[in-house]
Amino acid sequence: MKAIWQRDWILFRRGLIPALILTLLLGLASSLAAYAVTNSAREHAAPVRVGLVDEEGGMISRMAVNLVSTQSFIASLVDFRQTKKTEAMDGLAAGRYQAVIILPDGYIDHIRYGTAGTGQIILSKAAAASAEVVASLARFGELLLAGGQYGVFAGEDLIQQKGLSPEFHQEFLDKSNDALFDQAFSIYDDGILREMAPYSGTGLTADAYYAAAWIGFFLLLCGLFFPALYTADTRKSMLIRLYSLSVTPAGYLSGKLLFPFLFRLPLIAAILAILSRSFSLRFTPGALLCALLGILTASLLTSFASVALGQKKGWQGLLMGIASVCLFLCGGLIPRSMLPDWVAQIGRFTPTGAVLGAFKPLFGGPADIPAILAGLLLTALAAFAAFRHITALPQKGEDS
Repeated sequence: MKAIWQRDWILFRRGLIPALILTLLLGLASSLAAYAVTNSAREHAAPVRVGLVDEEGGMISRMAVNLVSTQSFIASLVDFRQTKKTEAMDGLAAGRYQAVIILPDGYIDHIRYGTAGTGQIILSKAAAASAEVVASLARFGELLLAGGQYGVFAGEDLIQQKGLSPEFHQEFLDKSNDALFDQAFSIYDDGILREMAPYSGTGLTADAYYAAAWIGFFLLLCGLFFPALYTADTRKSMLIRLYSLSVTPAGYLSGKLLFPFLFRLPLIAAILAILSRSFSLRFTPGALLCALLGILTASLLTSFASVALGQKKGWQGLLMGIASVCLFLCGGLIPRSMLPDWVAQIGRFTPTGAVLGAFKPLFGGPADIPAILAGLLLTALAAFAAFRHITALPQKGEDS
């Protein structure tokens, strides 16, 4: 047992410097790729670009439009671009705008005096599915506006019934209009409870999800940079010699499992230290144990698969390709929000998805227990394949 550990330590140490260099390159490439995908996801969720046509064009109209469009809660959802009607319709047809809003001439007077008036909301074909949502929002705004107007009209009617002075009437209008403006621009803060929804049902923000996904991909791949550790002694003659010295299959594999696992620990500690500057990581005992389970899963999977496939040509490329496919299914290459739901669900139960699910608590989300269990099952299957390979190999033909 001691001899095989010494042999594995020598093979591990010889490959350490090349592995560190390749790991740093992998980390840099993964960071850049994750940054690009995260930006793509942000652009996918960017505010809707809307062409706004103000046919009245007066000073009061421009003030009203600017007041509304610059409100933070509106600007976070809609990017208004004031333009002419012809240009707006051309932009809608060309895809520059997702919608066009046309405010007709005289709409300010309709609002001020409570008379009927209509505007137009024109949606592009791409946004047609949102028509009911847009219509509901428009009706909601209309009801709010009408409610405020009817309150003012009721007050005016009461003033006229009581025969109060014109000065009192004007003071009432000034105070009422000021109150309506204040309420209109404070309703988002006073009347709406804001809550940040998780990204695409993941329980994490978009940035945290992509960070966890690429951590899983990185952990799976960085163990592949020790090919000699997995393959140098996995030969018929060597295994026969070791088994004759009472080395068991478990003892033979122990160093090939332990050293790559220990190699990953300082790497992930450094990664989390860097990420803690941008994320509010939760280093609770439960989150750390869950993350440790994710590291162990990634390490064992890679080591078992490397031993089982190490005698085949191109085994490293094969495992890299599998890890890349898993990352794609998790939405790490194409934003998850753009993937069909069934694809994302498959991705949860891949090796990358299992490690991702184990790292979620560090980023403030719930652990994905089904994904973690799937990772443990895949690890057991990889272990079975590795044990079967090294026990059957001495019974096969001569070493090639």
